Amino acid sequence: MAKISLFFRTCIFFVSTCLTFYVSGSHAVVLVDITVDQPQHHYAQITIEFDKFTSAQANFHLPTWRTGRYQIINLANGIRNFSAIDSQGNKLEWQKLDKDTWQVKDALNKKIQISYQVYANQLGQRTRHIDDSHAFIDASTVVMYSEIARDQKHIINLHVPVTWNSVSGLDSGHEFSKELTHKPHQFIAKNYDVLVDSPIETGINEHHKFVIEGRDYELVIWGKGNYDSAKMVADLKVLVQQSKYIWQGYPFKRYVFMVHATSGARGATEHLNSTIIQRSRFKFSDRKDYLGFIATAAHEFVHTWNVKQYRPKGLVPYDYQKENYSTLLWLSEGSTSYLQDQLLLRGDLMSSKEFLEGLAKRITGYIHKPGRESQTVAEASFNKWLEEGGDYDKNHSVNIYSEGFLVSWLLDFSIIEKTALTKSYRDVHNTLYRNYKIPKSFDEKDLLIILNDLTNENYQTWWQENVHGYAQVDFNTLLAKAGLTMSYGEKDKNKTIAWTGIATKKVTNGLQITSVEKNSPAWKAGLTLEDIIVAVDGLRMADKDLSTRLKNFMPNDRMSITFFRRDELVTRMIILGETPKDKLKVVPLEQASDAQKAFFKYWTGIEFPNTKEKNHKD
Repeated sequence: MAKISLFFRTCIFFVSTCLTFYVSGSHAVVLVDITVDQPQHHYAQITIEFDKFTSAQANFHLPTWRTGRYQIINLANGIRNFSAIDSQGNKLEWQKLDKDTWQVKDALNKKIQISYQVYANQLGQRTRHIDDSHAFIDASTVVMYSEIARDQKHIINLHVPVTWNSVSGLDSGHEFSKELTHKPHQFIAKNYDVLVDSPIETGINEHHKFVIEGRDYELVIWGKGNYDSAKMVADLKVLVQQSKYIWQGYPFKRYVFMVHATSGARGATEHLNSTIIQRSRFKFSDRKDYLGFIATAAHEFVHTWNVKQYRPKGLVPYDYQKENYSTLLWLSEGSTSYLQDQLLLRGDLMSSKEFLEGLAKRITGYIHKPGRESQTVAEASFNKWLEEGGDYDKNHSVNIYSEGFLVSWLLDFSIIEKTALTKSYRDVHNTLYRNYKIPKSFDEKDLLIILNDLTNENYQTWWQENVHGYAQVDFNTLLAKAGLTMSYGEKDKNKTIAWTGIATKKVTNGLQITSVEKNSPAWKAGLTLEDIIVAVDGLRMADKDLSTRLKNFMPNDRMSITFFRRDELVTRMIILGETPKDKLKVVPLEQASDAQKAFFKYWTGIEFPNTKEKNHKD
């Protein structure tokens, strides 16, 4: 049986080698076969064939991180049963050099085929997931590469259940070459870098196609949910047309929106010619939920230019085996969050009221982010690979998304003001797209030159204060430029309520503290993460949080909190602080000047809002 199997594999290798020569002439091609024959167990069998090697040993790597997520994820643990043969079917010796590298010996002048099993059950990481209904494949977590073959064409053949439908932003085989017959599960990438940035969704899915201005778009949805796919398609048709207000030109001929409607996974990741968006299957129908979806789609679509077409130095080219450092990740992510609103507003996919509500949330988050006094946005960018979240990060770090949004906002208003409404932050990004396309890259000096060219001003001091320094923002002054102001409501104006600075979650025996804001009343009283509150002023805590009890107190009152720490009962006295009774709102000035209204319109692309404007219609 072993001899028959070996003979069969040898024949397949020979036929594949001939096919490689046929489709590519003298150019080397990497052939990748992905077989999903045990989807219920989350397995895939991978076979990869490489052209001749010019060294005695051949090293094969699985990336230690994937694009779009600046974190080491160590997915090589899911690799088993590695083997290697030459074109004659002879087994080749190999050894594992490190956690992500397999070395095959006696490789000189040989075509090599490697095979291995992949365990794919990491849905929430948007890396690889296989079950009896689909397979989501991010090639960086499934397909190994050899550095010498990184620039070679890769042909991917999927072997999946006959009822499955396969979709990717990659070229399909029949589109790539007239010599290839149509294969519904075959895709072609011009090199490995394109392959790992072009995920594949195959399985039982809902699939829609549409054409806008000569470019092909697709929406593929895996999973059941309360989504309205017709509305999603209609709004995506609008969304993809708004990029012209920022960039001159499109970097793709085809783009795929992949959506996972799930029960657990959340998040999204941008890719070269597509995006993967994961949302709760019941988070599509309500206006707030749907706005979250379309805003995410806008964010990932912006990434098609910002990151996928121009990237900071340190990330060009990608090094898949180690961290890629840059002080400009805030521009890659925070600016994307900022620019997504530009698309949504101009496409009437978000109302001005919803936009202002979003600004208010961002301002509130900034006010209650003590980490802004401990870490700059440049430092946060460089240290993104170390980010773990949690209480310490909240109190001593900033987020490249939220603080990056803020810096982008500050920079935008500065440019608009200095150029008398003739240039904006959008021009910065269009310049990056025109002049710094990959394989080029840019650094801080390049950005300062761009800013100088746009405004005739030197931004060195501004940059040191806001990017490498702790930005100090007077939000009312900032907002006033566009005819806006902050408000906490008309009723009970300036009224405040008692505040502790604690966030909690309900547990079996009380309220467990999940965070304590630095320098808050609770912080000063010595409360900390994971303390379990069981009583307030001697009375047992049975509520889901502290809000009900706090209604009985006023700012500056003294309140005793009894809690367990290390299973020991402790009581501390808190002198309560104050916080506004109502949520912060950003609202239009009733007497906004024509100049302020003009600033707002140039900034957002829409008319100055009516103070009585209603929310966007569903």
